[in-house]
Amino acid sequence: MPYPLSTVVTPGQPTASDHYNNLRKDALNLGQADADVVNLGVFFKRFIIGVRLELLPTNRVRVPFDTINPPTLMINGYMLQATANVDLPAGSFSGGAATWYIFAVRSAASTTFTLAVNTSAAEATDQRLIGQAYWDGSNLGSVICYSAGTALPTADYDSGWFAVIGNTTYTKAHGLSTQPRLVVLYHATDAAGTSEWVQVFIVSTAATYENSILGVTSANIVITTGGTGSQQCVYSTRRGSSTGYYRIFAWR
Repeated sequence: MPYPLSTVVTPGQPTASDHYNNLRKDALNLGQADADVVNLGVFFKRFIIGVRLELLPTNRVRVPFDTINPPTLMINGYMLQATANVDLPAGSFSGGAATWYIFAVRSAASTTFTLAVNTSAAEATDQRLIGQAYWDGSNLGSVICYSAGTALPTADYDSGWFAVIGNTTYTKAHGLSTQPRLVVLYHATDAAGTSEWVQVFIVSTAATYENSILGVTSANIVITTGGTGSQQCVYSTRRGSSTGYYRIFAWR
């Protein structure tokens, strides 16, 4: 069935019931027959995207804000979207060891949401269950977000292959505006990365020393290759080399 069904009404034209009904059908069902679809309110009732949970110091939990994929969800039929990080208030956990359930909470006259926790998983009227955390009586352990996919998404930053040599510092601006949660560094022997990719953990920095080489800030990923030996850029049972090419993947 074509969409939209409704047409433009010109000034002075009477509005027939068919025109009104087509407008209603466009608004509720994207122009489709009632028998063939659920309406948009039902379809989006449990909609959620861009919502994930991070564990913060001092036993706090955050829904981090991302300008590209802002946390967005429906609560009790209301369309809500965060405009900044959403933090659970400090001191929300107490008592003995237990699983605590994390809720997004709608408030009147607000288009965003707040967070609350409870040892019951039951949703109240203006709450949406989004995850859980384990409290051992003193500290938070694992935090699980129910809406986050299990597959590793495409990296938020990919440096592409770049040439490297020993005893050199390389600084790459990742553009994530926060410290990446996961950074993976690979080494290849050619600029196109057609050779075996070897993950870099340590390099040789002296005749009898090996060190890790990678650091991150909210702006940059910084790598300092080793200063001596034949494994200044990669030191692995798969390959050792003091030249080659690096590629960095980072996830927000």
